[in-house]
Amino acid sequence: MSITLLALRRPRFTLLAMLGLVLAGLWLALDFPSTEEPQITIRTATVLTFLPGASAERIEQLVARPTEESVLGMPEVKRVKTTVRPGFAFSYVELGTSVTPAQLPAVWQRLRTRMSDLRSSLPEGATGPIVDDEFGRVAVLTMGLTGQAYTAGEIREQARRIRDELNRLNGVERVSLHGIRDEQVQIVLDVPALNARGLSPAVIAQAVARRNIIAAAGAMEIGGAEIALNVSGDVGSPEQLRSTPIALPGGGSVPLGLLARIERVTQDPPLTGAFVDGAQAAVIAISMDPGLNVVSFAGRLRDKVKALENTLPAGMKLEPITDQAQIVTRQLDQVGHVFVETTVIVMGVVVLFLGLRTGLIVGAIVPTTVLGSLAVMRLLGIDLHIISVGAIIIALGLFVDNAIVVAEDMERRLALGASREEAAAQAGRTMFVPLLVSSLAIILTFMPVVLSSTETGEYLRSMGIVMAIALLLSLLLAVTITPILCQRFAVHHTELSRTARAVEALTGWYRGRVRWVLSHKAIYVGCMFVLLCLAGWLFFTVPSELMPASERKQLQIAIELAPDASTTHTLARSEEISRALADRKTFPEIASHALYMGDGGPRFILALNPPTPAAHRAYAVLTLAPNATHAAAIAHLRSALGERFPDVRFEPKRFSMGSSDSGLAVFRLSSSDDASLRAAAAKLQAALDAALRAHAGSSDLNSDAERAVQQLDVQVDQVKARAAGVSSADVAQSLNLLLAGSTISQYREGDTVLPVLLRGPGELRGRIEQLAALPIQKADGNGSVPLGQLATLQLVAQPSVIQRYNQERTITLNAMHSALTAQGIAALAKPAIDKIEAAGLVRVELGGEIEEGASANSAIIQLLPACLIAMFLVFVWQFESLRKSLIVLASIPFVIIGSALALKLSGTTLSFVGTLGLLALAGIIVNNAVLLLDAIEEARASGLPAAQAIEDAAAKRLRPIVMTKLVCITGLVPLLLFGGVVWTSLAVVMMGGLALGTLITLGLIPALYAAAYRVPSPAN
Repeated sequence: MSITLLALRRPRFTLLAMLGLVLAGLWLALDFPSTEEPQITIRTATVLTFLPGASAERIEQLVARPTEESVLGMPEVKRVKTTVRPGFAFSYVELGTSVTPAQLPAVWQRLRTRMSDLRSSLPEGATGPIVDDEFGRVAVLTMGLTGQAYTAGEIREQARRIRDELNRLNGVERVSLHGIRDEQVQIVLDVPALNARGLSPAVIAQAVARRNIIAAAGAMEIGGAEIALNVSGDVGSPEQLRSTPIALPGGGSVPLGLLARIERVTQDPPLTGAFVDGAQAAVIAISMDPGLNVVSFAGRLRDKVKALENTLPAGMKLEPITDQAQIVTRQLDQVGHVFVETTVIVMGVVVLFLGLRTGLIVGAIVPTTVLGSLAVMRLLGIDLHIISVGAIIIALGLFVDNAIVVAEDMERRLALGASREEAAAQAGRTMFVPLLVSSLAIILTFMPVVLSSTETGEYLRSMGIVMAIALLLSLLLAVTITPILCQRFAVHHTELSRTARAVEALTGWYRGRVRWVLSHKAIYVGCMFVLLCLAGWLFFTVPSELMPASERKQLQIAIELAPDASTTHTLARSEEISRALADRKTFPEIASHALYMGDGGPRFILALNPPTPAAHRAYAVLTLAPNATHAAAIAHLRSALGERFPDVRFEPKRFSMGSSDSGLAVFRLSSSDDASLRAAAAKLQAALDAALRAHAGSSDLNSDAERAVQQLDVQVDQVKARAAGVSSADVAQSLNLLLAGSTISQYREGDTVLPVLLRGPGELRGRIEQLAALPIQKADGNGSVPLGQLATLQLVAQPSVIQRYNQERTITLNAMHSALTAQGIAALAKPAIDKIEAAGLVRVELGGEIEEGASANSAIIQLLPACLIAMFLVFVWQFESLRKSLIVLASIPFVIIGSALALKLSGTTLSFVGTLGLLALAGIIVNNAVLLLDAIEEARASGLPAAQAIEDAAAKRLRPIVMTKLVCITGLVPLLLFGGVVWTSLAVVMMGGLALGTLITLGLIPALYAAAYRVPSPAN
């Protein structure tokens, strides 16, 4: 018994089940989990190790190499990218995509264990390795806490209070602070005063440390009660340290205030900093628990933030920086309009062909399928985002085909004189298998991306799953609900609608064309094969990209000063840049901005790739004014900022979708010979620069290789040093204390602990000539000797940075052009790359978007054969024939004829999502073949000769095929025009492929069938 007959026998139960599905979908839709983009697993952690005083080359030898060797000993690790700078090494550890989210905690724990074991083998004085595996957490709201009249410490305290309050809000996963400038208490020594009294800094350090204590002093038991003893000494304010007595060598003491200046200041030199619209700020980033609706969560979050803002001191305020809920709201409004427009267009086409009543019956499947799909998505844990919502819109034009075919077949049976009950039952029963096979074919074409383990595959996985849910659910409704509604409400039209009559008028002409094709099978198939080859060649001329740039009204700017710029200078320059960006007269296209120094800021979008932290780098996030365009803003920023700050390099660019920068061509050069590596990088950079300048448009080309920086070598004369009673260690310790400072104690204020730093005056760090007179303390503490008597000073060059990739030195070139894709830039660089690799000393690899795209395409190509085999088996199951199954498969490649032509004529770039459109076409177009072959077999079973059966079947199926494909094509128009750039390529590919592909297969299937079954040419 068929499922249609069961539904017709239990109509009340069937309709009630449908109503329950609709109500469940409506209830879930009220607070459906939603995000801006699909959440993918970030399989990246960072490892940071400090070794103060070591050059970049020594850090590479002593820290980077053993760290990389230990990390790459883990089988899950895919690659390690390390940046080595004087004093520290910073590594990105990326795992293979085979590591599941459930396995990540165990893998990161093993990484921490390995790094802990490595610590003992690192040089003395090394700090770390420090592992951070929360690198990929995405913030749904970021805001800056500013206060013009407040110190960095006061802003920090309020930011921490807000963080603690927000952490208590239900749904908050984590609150992080960025750009926080900590404070320190510093004791600035008066070096001449110390020398005059014969004192050393060690005496002062010891005195402060022994006075400022919190230490156990035991307890007493009196009358059964225990009384703890507390010894005074813990200073209540930095000023109290001024009275600390310092013992003099000849007896007596002197207060510390006469020997040093004690002050509470912001961290010097600064490690991080942040500015919001020109004002010093602390940035607060809030991430959300998974599985929540970001819009409703953000509403509660904003209420909490508003309440907290009312408790801030006068003059302090919270400035919004990014708000994912606003992006999601705009996206949902946009796709909501697209969905309504698509529904109206689809319904209009159906009504034109089938009439108002039947059109409304068919249209009932749309809201039912959509709401039912939402219910299933909720059960499977699929959120609403740009990919899943887009998949529903694409599926809309496909799943309505099922109801159209059933309704059209029932109307045809009514025209032949069948009763309503019989026509409804037979329409659902006979169409179930062909529609099931067609739906399975479409679903199988998406299986490669669903099963792919790449980041791109994970990003787009929900597209295939949602399509499968919608198609299978619509099939179930089409063979149950549609027959019931048609049986009760549809009427048989004695006359066809005007649109249907127009198609019927073509039937005679089409029958003649089929007859001609059957008489000239070889010529027709040969012509189609030639067109297929031409389309394949045309595809190679279409520019391609992985994912388009994001449409969000924001820009990012990588800011880079000279490699030897100090953090103090970078912070000051960053503040100047932030104030310049806040000038609305100079930059009217910028609504607001946040600028980070020493910290790339929070990850508020999946594809955020801020520059690796360095003392001379900063990073800015700009929100554009409503009427500003990305291209114009980038051009103005590049020229205006470059003119105002000529010593700073600015790299403004758009955000990207996915995990790689869109349009960025990355060239990674590797070699064991550093000289050959640098020479090859220079040659490739020069070739790229010339090639990019030859094309109209703006370009950006940079290298991660930096010029050398100066290092001041202190060459200690060991003989003189030994005679003076000092060692190299004493020299280094004395210089470090006077110039950088040494932590000797802590100042405790509430729950805040500040370091107490002992250091020399700041003017000592400004002139090299003064160093010779600096006193070097003897190891026994008895006196000092000037540095100039023990050592000579010499400026030498050292590398400012060493980049490494999987244990090899590398130099990476990044190129971008406004008129070229990453693949287009790579093609321009190929001659230069070939020359470099021909020498055999340097290897050049493509990274970034190109590498990720190749990985994603490779994963699909590997899985595609299995999906094609499964599709072939489905066809064999339906037809019980190898020849018919091969005919269906043979028709698939011809869809690229229309797709290639559409891409070329429209000038559209083929993205990875567009490639998925090609796969979808393969499944959709077989629907034509399945319906035609099914009709041919039905005609032949009725006793018609083969040639006539082909003609009659083609004429019989012309109207439903044209109608369903017209619904698909017109249903994609709103997605093309208003759906956003992510869907443009897919819409163009599918519309072109469906238009020409349908026309081609209407002749190709009869020709292939006639050839496979040796059908003789029909008589004239």
